[in-house]
Amino acid sequence: MIVRLTLTDFMAHGRTEFLLAPGLNVLTGPNNTGKSAVVEALRCLSENPPPKHVIRHGAPEARVEAELEDGVVVTWVRRPKYALYEVRRPGVEAPEVFAKFGRAVPEEVRRLLRLGPVALGGDGEVSVDVHIGNQREPVFLLNEPGTVMAGFFAASTEAAHLIAMQARLTRRATRTKTEKKRLEKGLAATAGSLDKLLPLPDLERRLDAAADLEATAAAKEAGAAALARQLEAGRTVAGRIAILSHIARTLGRLGAPPELVPTAGLAELAARQAALGRSVARAAGRGQALARLDAPPRLADTAALAARLAGLDRAGLTVARCSRRTVALAPLDEPPPLAETRPLAALAGRLAGGQAALAVRERRQAALAALAEPPAIADVAGLFSLVRALAGRRTALAALARRHALQAALAEAPEVVEVRPLAGLVGELSAARAAVAATGAALAARERALADFARRVGERLAALGACPLCGGEMTAEAFLGGGHSHGRPAGGDAA
Repeated sequence: MIVRLTLTDFMAHGRTEFLLAPGLNVLTGPNNTGKSAVVEALRCLSENPPPKHVIRHGAPEARVEAELEDGVVVTWVRRPKYALYEVRRPGVEAPEVFAKFGRAVPEEVRRLLRLGPVALGGDGEVSVDVHIGNQREPVFLLNEPGTVMAGFFAASTEAAHLIAMQARLTRRATRTKTEKKRLEKGLAATAGSLDKLLPLPDLERRLDAAADLEATAAAKEAGAAALARQLEAGRTVAGRIAILSHIARTLGRLGAPPELVPTAGLAELAARQAALGRSVARAAGRGQALARLDAPPRLADTAALAARLAGLDRAGLTVARCSRRTVALAPLDEPPPLAETRPLAALAGRLAGGQAALAVRERRQAALAALAEPPAIADVAGLFSLVRALAGRRTALAALARRHALQAALAEAPEVVEVRPLAGLVGELSAARAAVAATGAALAARERALADFARRVGERLAALGACPLCGGEMTAEAFLGGGHSHGRPAGGDAA
């Protein structure tokens, strides 16, 4: 019995080794993977055929090596011009080589392999191969004449077993043909059912197109949000530019420093500077006293800008709330008309409070402006120190103004004084409402289109009935949600 078979440069096999177990060994695999080449290798090993096409392309020779259960290794070597056998026995290093033996297999090799054809009769002219079958020929002995089959059965000691095997093979072939016809009918029925599913690719493409439209809408909404953020950043930059322009105009009103005067004037200037220091100290004390008040004055040049920024911030929050409401109201058929005015009234109250606080700060600023007038300074160094001190005071007063502006928002809203900022804010809110309404209408139209498409898919699935592949029920919800899941048909068993 062969326990190991090795193919080297034989047809499609570069080097393939098979370890054979006792009993039945089955070799399976896809087409064109070299299964038939294994059978051909056994045929070459046992019969030594003349063709040389078995040599792998580019190789000098092809080798088929069979290791027997007693440890003897028999190798058939096919070269372009001749073939030879090598027999390697256990414990012997050099193999025994059989060459120049013509077409017949050496008797020693035939005796070791015991795979040759069986001769029928004493003359040996008729023989039957009982070990290797050709896949292009019918079942064993079915293509032989009756005299050959009778001679084989007469020569065989297992005739009854062979006859039973032949009958069993005949019955199996009949059952196989019947099963083949049944499967062909089933295949035709399945092909007819699959023809009914031809519209499904078009439905899938339309679903993909709807998904692409939805993704495009989401991208446009994200782009609108990013554009709103860029506009807000632009307004902030514009406000900063306005502040810097105001500071530049304020510094531009300062005159050039006077020329140096004699010492007497310098002494008088020193006295005035000392008086100015006392005035600054008094102003600092007054600033500390005013810091405890509810509404300290605020610079008039930044009040309108701060109010505008606050209004824009509130408008941005309102737009964000409107966007969230739009997402929440999207499943509805039509968005209801806006009729609530209380948020607008509250916004108007806050704006009026800001205007009143601005008026109070302007009056306090006017009162503080009359307290001290900076004298004419002749010393450039002293003027620079004074300007730097005044800038520090202004920065501190601006910080206090911003702090009290935040605290002023907690107070009650006073009477409305200026309505122009409110009118601009109302215009922005109207534009935001129009954008929200347009978005809601587009979303509603898309929902209606998707509902109509789902209805048509449901009608098509209802017309098809059960799934032609598994026989299960097909619904529009399952089909559009995650696809139909094939399972066992109702009332039947799985194939």
